[in-house]
Formats: sequence, C-alpha cells, structure tokens
Amino acid sequence: MVAADRDRWNTKWAEAGRGTTHGSTLIDLVTTYLPSTGTVLDIAGGGSPNSLMLARRGLAVTVADISDVGLAQARQQAQAEDLLVHALEIDFDHQTLPNQQWDVITVSNYLNRDLLGRLPSRLAHHGIIAVVIATTTNLERHDRPGPEHLVALGELPKLVTDATVHQHKVELVDYHESWRANGRHEAHLIGRKISE
Repeated sequence: MVAADRDRWNTKWAEAGRGTTHGSTLIDLVTTYLPSTGTVLDIAGGGSPNSLMLARRGLAVTVADISDVGLAQARQQAQAEDLLVHALEIDFDHQTLPNQQWDVITVSNYLNRDLLGRLPSRLAHHGIIAVVIATTTNLERHDRPGPEHLVALGELPKLVTDATVHQHKVELVDYHESWRANGRHEAHLIGRKISE
C-alpha cells in the first residue's frame, strides 16, 4: 500500500505540477490565527501551495508528505523564492511524526482519522491546528473525492478535540461546514491546544 500511495501521489504531482490543487481554502481559514513567527507543520501538503504561502509569512515550515515528487517541487519552488521549507518524507499510516512540537499544524484535503487524533500531541502549548476537508455532502455534486476521503457532518471536531481519545486538550475556536467558493462542501476547523 505504501508504494501504491507514493506512486499515485507522485504521478499526480508530476502531471499537475506544484500549486495546482483544487483551490485550497486553508490559507483563508488560518490567516487570522497565525503567529507572526513560529513553526508550522503542513500535513500531506507536498504538492500544494500552502507551505509556500505560510513560508512567505515568515514562518518556519515543514511540509510532510509521502510523495517525494511533491516534496521536491516544494523544495524547488521555495529555493526559487528564497524561502526555507523543510521537507519530511513520511508514510502517515506506518511511521510516526518526529517528537517535536509546532506552533501551527495544518491539514488540507487529507483524511487520516487516527493521525488527526494524534496531532494535538505535536502542538505547542496554545498552538493552532487548522483542518480543511470535504464532507459527505460534497457527494451531492461531485463523485470525487470518494466517501472514504470525506468526513461526516459534525465528525471533524470529535476527531481533533476529543480529550477522551488523547491526553491533549484542544479548544474548538472556529468550526463551520458549507459550500465554498471552490465548489466543494467543506468542513473548516480551527482548534487551540490549551493543556497537556
């Protein structure tokens, strides 16, 4: 499965090139909550423009993805703009994140329920987590992404803030589900870590 996932995403980013995702709304969501300095972990963001947009704001960004092609595109574009973006090649299903804490963690258009429950442990105190993911309502207008990549209505806050699942308390700061300007029905979540 690891090789198949890597091949699929490598093919996607090789064909599409960097920054050609389906109009991610993550940056619009998280902008108000970003610190002026600090560290960001961009989950599964290899070929998306999010890591570059965050680095342009002066944040130290680590983009983590299974796709070495997407990560290479991230590094090349960052170098072209004289930005610093660290790349971490990782299979979230079989490997764990480094034992480090980030001021901001972002997840856009990637659903891994188990990982979402573990991310609060990688947030610094008062750190922000921002998640954008399509809901099952999206299937009313679009065949893709398929149901296995979508959250049910109201599900996302439970995945991130349920303190019975993990030891780290995350306060829900903002949450809403609706049809977006990009044509997708998405859940948008902002949470803040408030205790160990």
